[in-house]
Amino acid sequence: MNAKQNYFFCGIGGNGMSPLARLLAAQGAQVIGSDRSYDMGRNKAFFDQLVLEGITLVPQDGAAVTKDIGTFVVTRAVEDSIPDVKKARELGLKILKRPLLMAEIFTHTENIAIGGTSGKSTTTGMIGHILTTLGKSPTVMNGALMVNGATNFVLGTSNTAVFEADESDGYEDVISVCPADIAVLTNISLDHFQLDELKGMFSTFLGKAKLGAVLNKDCENSMLLRDVNARTVSFGLSTAADFNPTKYPITLAVPGAHNVANAMAALASCSLLDIDPKEASLALKSFLGIKRRLELVGEVNGVRVIDDFASNPGKIEASAKTAMHGSKRAFLVFQPHGFQPTKMMKQGYIDTFSTLLRAEDELLMPDILYLGGSANLVNGEVVALPKDISSADVTNGVSAKGKKAQHVPQRSAIVSYLKAHAQAGDVILVMGSRDESLSDFAREIVEAL
Repeated sequence: MNAKQNYFFCGIGGNGMSPLARLLAAQGAQVIGSDRSYDMGRNKAFFDQLVLEGITLVPQDGAAVTKDIGTFVVTRAVEDSIPDVKKARELGLKILKRPLLMAEIFTHTENIAIGGTSGKSTTTGMIGHILTTLGKSPTVMNGALMVNGATNFVLGTSNTAVFEADESDGYEDVISVCPADIAVLTNISLDHFQLDELKGMFSTFLGKAKLGAVLNKDCENSMLLRDVNARTVSFGLSTAADFNPTKYPITLAVPGAHNVANAMAALASCSLLDIDPKEASLALKSFLGIKRRLELVGEVNGVRVIDDFASNPGKIEASAKTAMHGSKRAFLVFQPHGFQPTKMMKQGYIDTFSTLLRAEDELLMPDILYLGGSANLVNGEVVALPKDISSADVTNGVSAKGKKAQHVPQRSAIVSYLKAHAQAGDVILVMGSRDESLSDFAREIVEAL
């Protein structure tokens, strides 16, 4: 992993960008970054940490982009209209998408890459924790903060790297271009792309893995790809899986059946490195989880407030079922991200919430999160998309199925509503992705209670 001299990360606060920037800075590269969230004053503690690690942060106004920059790094989420990108193109800088840069950096390492719709960050954290605990010293790049160490990045001393293979950049993403020696597919369901597109991308991802592929036995879409790699091991909750909790009992500090499945994926992955599953299971006892994954923010007067990253129907179902267990009543607060993803998953949201909600439960949805750009790939090109959907389209659909749901545009009004209505025995679950201020929002609810 040889760092080049100078990098500019446009959108450095992104889940996939920041650990890569931190890795290069730790290796001695000069790293500069801009981010609209930084300009807006969001997530101050996180950006302060980047500065402490030697990364220079600048306004996203194009002024800091000069001809001396060696590599200008972007993701699909960064639009050409951003001043930094426009300036980089005017200067003729080398512009590289994040996954292509990862492919350069991780060409000569032994890579464990974790892909799939749900559970990537937790499974990445679990595999990294097992290898670290057993003295293997891997480099770990996660798309979320790991509670152990309070970081999304660990610089190891071995030749092993563990990282998320996110499909959100499309066909030019990590799952297609970054070499995975072990490819882990947690599951496949509707998220950034249609199912046929996802299956095509994940088929490429699995087929390239030299040491083997790890598939979810309980996911029908995943198992359609079981013959893509000659060496495939399966995981799941069912006894038909090669790695299941009946065969490999496990004790975890994180709740939920989905986390048991994630743990089985981690054991299966490590087995391809000839690590004893029993040793791996013992190592996972000290795994404390991932920030914003069913994170208990506080409990006041018998009301629990939980913060979670859930953003698509499958993640919402898994998180909500666990959080709601044992509660008298649940207030599900969900902030969707992006107009196109919300439009694509609208019916899935309606079906999921109308099934999850009991008669006494309630869904509260603020406005869709919009951070200054709504874009999508159409025939390989990034194009702007209309803002032709609202959170009300989801809540109205849930209400039509006889469940309690309302669109409350402002989050401050949701805080006031919960303060007035929450009672002992209730649980409040705050859900949503791409917005670290949701954690602040959850703390505001605790303070209000």
